[in-house]
Amino acid sequence: MSQSRFNRPPGFEGNQTDPEESYRAGYQHGTRVLLRYLESSPKPDLERLKQWVNTELTGWRHDTEANPNPPAL
Repeated sequence: MSQSRFNRPPGFEGNQTDPEESYRAGYQHGTRVLLRYLESSPKPDLERLKQWVNTELTGWRHDTEANPNPPAL
């Protein structure tokens, strides 16, 4: 398996004690990232946001060796 471009440490998945809590924390974090982006952009670029979600964020999510922090928007 090739090295992750997001540098997730080995065994990161094993650090999660409650999958539901982890899911909810991720959902909250994602919402905050989108809110910061929308607040910081006077005219948000919807196409850039779609590209980030559909390619960068999706790739990061499925990369088992990626860092726990998502790619920047």
